[in-house]
Amino acid sequence: MAGRLSQIRRATEKNLLAVPNQSGVYVLNRRSGSKYVGSAGAGRLQQRIRQQVSNKRGVTSFRYRPTTSETEARRLEGQYRDRLNPSQSRI
Repeated sequence: MAGRLSQIRRATEKNLLAVPNQSGVYVLNRRSGSKYVGSAGAGRLQQRIRQQVSNKRGVTSFRYRPTTSETEARRLEGQYRDRLNPSQSRI
């Protein structure tokens, strides 16, 4: 998985439990087709994705990429945001 986002995973409890507890970047996909890009540091990737899935309406799936540091996660967040060009509105 190094260097790429994971495969798309449905937003289910089983898939959330499979997310590693480390720093990383993630992309949430919504029914409407919009995307939300975020990052997590200090071993909080699983927790952050779980929070976002719980709080955002219409999230159907997600992808993620573990990183070795919060700095790397934030850098990648900007790159993925630029590349995926998600809607400026919040999910």
